[in-house]
Amino acid sequence: MNYAFGVANGDGIKNYYMKGDSTDKAVKSLLAGFAEGISGKVEKENTELVDLGNKIGSSLKEQEKSGLMGDSTLKVDIELIKQGLVNGLKGSKVQMTAQEAQQYLQTTMQALQEKKMEAQYGSNKKAGEMFLAENAKKEGVVTTASGLQYEIIKKGNGPIPTATDKVKVHYHGTLIDGTVFDSSVDRKEPAVFPVNGVIKGWTEVLQLMPVGSKYKVYVPQELAYGGADRGAIKPFSMLIFEVELLSIEK
Repeated sequence: MNYAFGVANGDGIKNYYMKGDSTDKAVKSLLAGFAEGISGKVEKENTELVDLGNKIGSSLKEQEKSGLMGDSTLKVDIELIKQGLVNGLKGSKVQMTAQEAQQYLQTTMQALQEKKMEAQYGSNKKAGEMFLAENAKKEGVVTTASGLQYEIIKKGNGPIPTATDKVKVHYHGTLIDGTVFDSSVDRKEPAVFPVNGVIKGWTEVLQLMPVGSKYKVYVPQELAYGGADRGAIKPFSMLIFEVELLSIEK
């Protein structure tokens, strides 16, 4: 992570601040400021690159307390960052390219964030799985290959929308404890949206519903918002909807 952080930032600095100039003189100016920022010894006058390096060094000094990029689980390794920074500045392909470094940072930070969220909200995931396992045993409940569940309250006889259609629906959404998080029924105003512009569970079930139908839909968290925090909908929450398909819109 430290090396990738350095490579990614070094490449960005080279292209934005140095305009592609990765000469030893330019690199030395940046690293001089970097060293000052780390040590806390700042000169009164700095060139643009020395000043930039100083800011990076000062930021990393703070991150030694809070963790790399603000993550307390990631220890700051100044030498690895410096090595990556220099390689990024010079366009070196040692160990990884700038693009590979950016991708590595993105996927690793995303995985770390998901791990944290699951540790905090894992009980939501387990509760949803247990609910769906029991619900699948009930008469009239259909479970699709994706894990989505639904039961037919009323079967319409109109056309069935496709993924590229726009539909008008009434819906009432709750968590498994009955908490209402959104309801067009309560607002007394139907919603109109593209079939492929909503959560995966909705996109799937709408393509099973003839116009005029009303279904009760049980959406696993992975077909809803997954690990995202949506305010009233906490990470890994499964959702329950009553959905009435009113029409396919032009």
